[in-house]
Amino acid sequence: MPKIKKCKGIGLCGLLTALFVLPLAQGHSMYQSAVLLDFRGNVVDAELQLPLDRLAISFKQTVDEQHFAAQQGLLRAYLQAHIQPVTPDQVPFRVTPGSLSIQQVEGAPYLVARLTLAPPPGHGPDRFLLHYDAITHEIVTHVALVSIRSDSKTEIKEPLLIGVIRGERKTVNVERPALLGVKR
Repeated sequence: MPKIKKCKGIGLCGLLTALFVLPLAQGHSMYQSAVLLDFRGNVVDAELQLPLDRLAISFKQTVDEQHFAAQQGLLRAYLQAHIQPVTPDQVPFRVTPGSLSIQQVEGAPYLVARLTLAPPPGHGPDRFLLHYDAITHEIVTHVALVSIRSDSKTEIKEPLLIGVIRGERKTVNVERPALLGVKR
């Protein structure tokens, strides 16, 4: 069996660490999407952050400042087709689109979309399944990080990562932070 030499000094090991490990440690790279959930009363506000280059591939149209005004209706329809929150017994939530904008997120252009997720009558927002496949339905290597950013019943100091959408995994189980033991 060949002997593996230990790295000494910065050299090759430092370079490999800088190239491969450090980018993974960042919270949000330009190739990832984010779904940020804010529990507010009996609804959940969602902020979606989608990198424009990846979105253009799955949306099958260029998405940029020049085309944005004409595409807003189509982009809203695309997002509504790719985010489906449901109760644990599969009753759908109502998804209401809010604002859309193109913003810089960590130095890269992103579509930032706001949606309101309202549970069906007789159900609350405390537990639900989030079926989500924006971009990932076309780019199977794309990653969407799902986090709870805030909750009116608890104090959350930073977003709480609750799931990752990638590959064949298109559903995240969402539980309100108060149910997870996060205290005010």
